[in-house]
Amino acid sequence: MTIWIILILCVVAIIFHRVWVSIQAKRRRGSGGNPYVEGISALLDGDYNQALSAFRQAIRDEPQEVDPYLRLGDAFRETGDVRKATQIHRELTVRPNLPKGTLARVLLSLARDYLQAKRLDRAAASYEQVIQLQPRNDKAMNELLDVYEEMKEWDKAYLVRRDLSKTRKVDDTRFLALYKAYVGKSYLDHGDMKKAESSLKDALKIDSECAAGYLYLGDLYYATGHIDNAISSWRRIITVFPKIAYITFRRLEKAFYEKGKFEKIVDLYNDLLERNPGDVRTLMTLANIQRKKGDLDDALRYVQTALEFDPESTRAKQALARLYYEKGDTERSLRAMVEAFNGFSSDEEHYVCSNCGHESNEVLWRCPNCREWETFI
Repeated sequence: MTIWIILILCVVAIIFHRVWVSIQAKRRRGSGGNPYVEGISALLDGDYNQALSAFRQAIRDEPQEVDPYLRLGDAFRETGDVRKATQIHRELTVRPNLPKGTLARVLLSLARDYLQAKRLDRAAASYEQVIQLQPRNDKAMNELLDVYEEMKEWDKAYLVRRDLSKTRKVDDTRFLALYKAYVGKSYLDHGDMKKAESSLKDALKIDSECAAGYLYLGDLYYATGHIDNAISSWRRIITVFPKIAYITFRRLEKAFYEKGKFEKIVDLYNDLLERNPGDVRTLMTLANIQRKKGDLDDALRYVQTALEFDPESTRAKQALARLYYEKGDTERSLRAMVEAFNGFSSDEEHYVCSNCGHESNEVLWRCPNCREWETFI
């Protein structure tokens, strides 16, 4: 009998507690003090400590609700406590009978937790789950695209961008071709020439003016011994994109040298100068060729012309110092300057991102630092 009385009292106590919590929550809402709303407001204002406090109260008021937990996890992520954020969001994913839309929101938050923790593979998997639930979720697709780019999963990035372009009804031809070119380069780097060629030709089918496609296709032809085809591919860049012709210079010089026709490269550069007399990179390349041939006067003339078009060019200044030194008509101060500059800078390829200043010794179509596209050109 005593046991039954205790059980009844326990049930009454639980019911009373739930009723009391519900009454308190209704009172707060009635007085305008809704903790969930306060938490959202604090989250939007960047007051994350206040948001944490408000969402905890909202959970105490209505522990069965998903949203306060979801937002609490988001607030933890914003404060840098990714471990707690991930724990909360993961626990929500296993709640039974979650509506599809709610589960998608939870998975989106979980993906962002993983992204902040640099766990890109898990972030990608969570974004993919969101898209399975909501195929037209633009936020998830955009963020997944960024993750794929970061992971260099160019084939998957291509598919996401293609779907996004269809959803938005925009022409993303240029970027889709670049993705395919990167897919081809990845195969090329791993020695799969057949797949590399197929992907690179696909890139050029998508966009016949994809410079990356021509550049890497030329690399493939060169690597497989088809030097004439390589030269044709690289020369296509010079014809269609004279402003970025310099990305082919080192490749073409090597190819023409192997063919025993190095003198043709000089003709090619001179043709470029006729079309664009102020092309400093071409001027410096010709100066370097003349210097290596021992024609220091011609080399000096090209460098001085380059400085007329770009008086602040460090490369040209270095080359000028070196040439004067090699001609023997410099004083001791110039000799010291040559040592400081340390060389003829056009001997090395050098590319700088115009957006963030990141430097690279090879041309990049996407900056690995600021993630902007085509800023090296």
